[in-house]
Amino acid sequence: MLAITRREVRETLGDWRVVLPMLLLTLILPQLLVAASSQVIRFVDDPDLAERLVPFAALLVGFVPASFSLITALESFVGERERNTLESLLAMPLSDNELYLGKLASSLLTPLLSSLIAMLIFVGLLLGFRPDLYFGSMDLSRLLLLVLLITCMAVVMVTGAVVISSHITTVRAANLMSSFILIPMVGIMQIAAFLIINGRWTELWLVAAALVVLGALLIRIGMRTFSREELLSREHLQGQISWNIPMPAWWRERRSQRKAHQTRWSQSAVWLIARRELNEVITDWRVLIPLFTLIFGLPLGLLAGVNLALDFVEGEGNIARLVPFVGLLVGFVPASFALITAIESFVGERERNSLESLLAMPVSDRELYLGKLIAALIVPLVGSLTAMFTFLAAIRLVFPRLYLVGMQPETLPLLILMISVVNLLMVAGAVVISTNTSSIRAATLLASAVLVPTAVVIQLQVLLFIAQRYDVLWYVLAGLFVVALAFIRSGMAGFNREEILSREHDDLNPSHIAATLRSFFREHQPAGVPVTAYHGLAFSPRRFYRYEFPALLRELRLPILAVLLVSIGGTWLGLNLAPSIFNVNIQNQLGNPPPPSFSLAAFVLANNLRVSVLSNIFSVISFGIFALMVPGVAFGQIGFFAGQLAREGGDWLALGNDSPLQFLLAYVVPHGIIELPTFILSAALGLRIGAALLSPPPGFSPADNLLWALANFAKVWMLVLVPLIALSALVEGLITPRIVLMLYGG
Repeated sequence: MLAITRREVRETLGDWRVVLPMLLLTLILPQLLVAASSQVIRFVDDPDLAERLVPFAALLVGFVPASFSLITALESFVGERERNTLESLLAMPLSDNELYLGKLASSLLTPLLSSLIAMLIFVGLLLGFRPDLYFGSMDLSRLLLLVLLITCMAVVMVTGAVVISSHITTVRAANLMSSFILIPMVGIMQIAAFLIINGRWTELWLVAAALVVLGALLIRIGMRTFSREELLSREHLQGQISWNIPMPAWWRERRSQRKAHQTRWSQSAVWLIARRELNEVITDWRVLIPLFTLIFGLPLGLLAGVNLALDFVEGEGNIARLVPFVGLLVGFVPASFALITAIESFVGERERNSLESLLAMPVSDRELYLGKLIAALIVPLVGSLTAMFTFLAAIRLVFPRLYLVGMQPETLPLLILMISVVNLLMVAGAVVISTNTSSIRAATLLASAVLVPTAVVIQLQVLLFIAQRYDVLWYVLAGLFVVALAFIRSGMAGFNREEILSREHDDLNPSHIAATLRSFFREHQPAGVPVTAYHGLAFSPRRFYRYEFPALLRELRLPILAVLLVSIGGTWLGLNLAPSIFNVNIQNQLGNPPPPSFSLAAFVLANNLRVSVLSNIFSVISFGIFALMVPGVAFGQIGFFAGQLAREGGDWLALGNDSPLQFLLAYVVPHGIIELPTFILSAALGLRIGAALLSPPPGFSPADNLLWALANFAKVWMLVLVPLIALSALVEGLITPRIVLMLYGG
C-alpha cells in the first residue's frame, strides 16, 4: 500500500500543470478570503457579522482545494486504463483490498493536505493580522469541528470518486459522473453555511457524524465491489447504447436519397471529425445519465426551491426579478460539467493512444481544430439551453405571475445568447488547454482557469438582474463574446499537430525550472528565443533600464492597449451605470480623510504591493482576468464617485463640495497620477502571464512561455513597480489628506 501511495503521489507532484493550480488554491486563496472578510466586515454595519462570516470562510478555504483536487481520485483506475498501465498495476503481488486501499490513500493524501494547509494559512493570517476577527468568531472547539468537517468531506469525495473510477471505462464518463459527488457536497456546504450563520454549532456536529458514517460506508462499498478481474475484462462497449431504432421503409429510402445528395458541408472534413466525436459521446450511457440529471433534475429541484422562497421571502417582486438569473444559472451548471468533453478533446486522444491516427487524417490543422471545437460545443450547448427552457417552462406553468413579472420581452433572447456565448467561451478555452497539456489530470485542473472566472462573472450578474439593467447585460454579453473569439483565434493560431505529437509528459524538475527562470531574469530576449540561445550575461539594472525595459514595453503593446480599454470601460460603467444601480449619498463621505502619517503610507504601500502580486499570480489560472480587474475596478470607483456627484447636481467646471472636478483634484490626481499608470503596467504584465499558456510562440513550450512572463514580471516589479508604488503610497499617506483638507475646508 505504501509503495502504491508513493508511486501515485510522486506522479501527481511530478507535473507542474497539476501542482500549479493546487499551490495557488492552497497558498493564495486563504489570503484573498482573509482580505475579503476584513473588507466586508469593515463596510457592513453588523456587530455579529464576523462571528458568522469568518468560520464559513475558513470552511470554504478548505473545501475549494479538496473539490478541485478531486480530479486525481476520479482517474485513479480509469486513468491507468487510458494510459495503458492498468495491466501492470493489477499484476502487482497484492490483494484486491491492498491495491484498492493504496489507490484510495494516494488519492486522498494530496487533496486532504492541500485543504488542511489552506485552513492553517487562513487561521495563521487571522491570528497575525486580524486577531480581533479570530478571537471574536473562533475557539479551539469550533476550529477542530471545521477541520473534522473538511476531513470528512475530503474522505467522502475521494472515496466516492475512487468507487466511480473503478467501475467506469473512460475518464470523460468518470469526470461527468463526478456531478453525483460534487453537487451533493455543495449542498452539504450550503447546509453547513446555514448552520454556521445561525450559530447552530451542535447540529454541525451531527453533520460531521453523518459524513463519517457516509465515508466509512463508501470505503466498505468500494472494497466489497472491487475486483481486478472484472476491471480488466470491462470494455468501453459496456457503456455504449445502440440507437438502432426500427424505421419504416419510406423513411429508410428517403434517408438513402439524402445520403446520395449530401451537401458540401456534410462531406467536409470539419463535419466528419465533429460527427465522429458526437457519436462517441451520445453512445455512452455513463456520459448521458449525468447530463440528463443536470438538464432535467436541477431545474425541477430549483422549482421546489422557488416554492420555499415564496414562503420565507417578503415581496413576490424580489423573487420574480431573480427568475431570469436562475434560468441563466440553470443553463450554466450543465455547461460547466459538460466542459469535460472539451477538456479531453486532444489530450484524451493521447491517453487513449488514438492521437496519432487522428492527426494522420488528410485534413488541415484548421479543419481538425474546428471539427473538435464544434463537437465539444454541441452537447453542452444543447444541454444548457434545454435545462434553461425546462426551468422557464416550469415557472411559466406553476408560477405564471412570477414569469410575467420577471421575464421582460427582451430577456429570453438575451438569456439564449448569454448561454450560447458562455458555452462557446468555456469550450474554446478548454480546447486550448487540451492542446497544450499532456495529461487529462493536468488539463482538468487547469480548467479552473476557465471555469472559476466565468462562474464569478455569472454570479456578479445577479446585481444587474435585480436592478433589471438589461442594457448593461448586453455589454457584458459583448465582452464575453470578444473573450470567446480571442480563445478561438489563439487556439487556431497556436495549433500545430507536429508539436502535439512531440510533446511529452512535463516533469516537475525544480533545478531545471530554477535555471530557466534565472536565465530569463538575467537578460532579456524576445519571447520565443530558446534558453540555449541566451548569452549567459549577469543581471544588470543599468542594462535593464536603458535597453531591456523599453524593449519589453514594445512587446507589451497589445496587453497595455487591452488594459487601457478595460480602464476606459470601467470608468464609463462607473460614470454612467453604477450610480443608477447603487444609490449612495457621496457628499457626506467627502472631506474627512484620515490624518496624514507614515503609518497611513505604510498601510497603503502594503495593500498595493499585495494587490500587485496576488492579482498577477492568480492571472496564471484566470488567463489574466484577475489582473484586468484591478484597473477596471479602480477606474470604475473613480467614475462611480464622480458620476454620483454629477447626478447630485455638481458642476464639472467649478470647484465646490459637490463638484466632481474637486473630487478628482483632491482624491485622485495627487497620488493617482503615479499609482494608476503603475497599475496599468502591472495589469499588462498580468495579462501577459495569463496568456502564456494559451498560445506560446514558436520555439517555446507553454512552460517556457510562462517562466518567461514570470521572470519579466519579477524584474519589472522589483525595479519599476515597487519604487512607483512606494512613491504613490508616500503621496497618498502624507500629501493627499492635506490637499483634501485644503479643498474641502477641513
